[in-house]
Amino acid sequence: MTDKTYHRILDYFRRISEGTKWDGHLYAVGGCVRDEILGTPIHDVDIAVDLPDGGVKFAIWLLRRKYLVEMPVLFRKFGTAKLRLRKFPEEEIEVVQTRAEKYTDKTSRCPEVVNGTIEEDCFRRDFTVNTLYRSIKTGEILDMTGRGVHDIREGVIRTPMDPYETFDDDPVRILRCLRFAARFGWKIDEATMEALKESVDRLAIVSRERWCAEFKKMLFGRNVRASLGVLAEIGGLKHMNPLMCELSETIPEPGDKTLLEMGIDAVAKLEEEGVEDETQRLAAFFGNIGMLRAAVRDKSGAMRYPRHEYIGGLMAGKLLKHMGLDKNVAEDVKSIIQGRDEVRRKKEKQLKLEMHKAHKDQQQAEKAERRRQRAVRHRALLDEHRRNSRRRKANQETSNEE
Repeated sequence: MTDKTYHRILDYFRRISEGTKWDGHLYAVGGCVRDEILGTPIHDVDIAVDLPDGGVKFAIWLLRRKYLVEMPVLFRKFGTAKLRLRKFPEEEIEVVQTRAEKYTDKTSRCPEVVNGTIEEDCFRRDFTVNTLYRSIKTGEILDMTGRGVHDIREGVIRTPMDPYETFDDDPVRILRCLRFAARFGWKIDEATMEALKESVDRLAIVSRERWCAEFKKMLFGRNVRASLGVLAEIGGLKHMNPLMCELSETIPEPGDKTLLEMGIDAVAKLEEEGVEDETQRLAAFFGNIGMLRAAVRDKSGAMRYPRHEYIGGLMAGKLLKHMGLDKNVAEDVKSIIQGRDEVRRKKEKQLKLEMHKAHKDQQQAEKAERRRQRAVRHRALLDEHRRNSRRRKANQETSNEE
């Protein structure tokens, strides 16, 4: 979305809300305000309404006045709605109520949601860079933490509340924190980073679907070493699923890196080469997963991993489908990994043929050399025989003359 379209949407909301109960209660919030300050493309427009159940009620109000192209998607539990304006049908807009949250169940990241003030809504958010509000009525930017604009301009990620409480309430914020730092090239505040490391085991309660969503954003995003690499380093990825745990603990012989580190290095190399294809990155990340099941020791005691690419393709395809990735993507990744097995086998076969040919050529060369040496010796013996014959003949003639 262009900056011009973003401001046209805000101006449209200002005009249709004038003189209504929504006048002065609508705010653009979060990522769109952050991206506006950064001067980067705006991807999503989120509108906060600081009235009880404001998100749902405002969406229904828009629908009744035929401002929408279709029925909005309502999430009444969270006071949220997703909608498309008839004036801007290409843009999906999320409308939310300002809310307060209370996390009472430590085994779940789903809070109890109630209507809250704009200040409560601000401080329950993940990072200060996402706590800015732009008043649709006046255009004023509200920075209630006093740090939002500063942290955006300085490239700092920190939480609006105590970071331990922030990450303990919703551990997905750990993943978002690392992803934001990698995406923008920002640094993580020291206190925030310390709390992030201390809270990493809370990732065990994150659902498979959310894990998959954040994992893909990290893997397909920028600066993989700063997101997945750091997450692996602090022991976070092992909470994703059992296979990821095995990858983080297994070091193939001989070597000094885990299979997980090898996968991250492979993806980082593709990133350096400018490869953004999702299937290629997935295949690089899971390229050695088959080593978990293909390991055998030979007679000398050395560890070998025969056909690990073929086995890894089967494992990766199954895992990606379990993670909820598109079936066709999973099959493509499987084919790429197993294709490496075929390429390796062809190379090995070609190498064996070349070695056999070289050995045969060497044998023929040695045989020719032996024939040459025999011929040389034969000629030498023949020459010696002739010289002796001439010498005997000369001696005989001398004896006859005497």
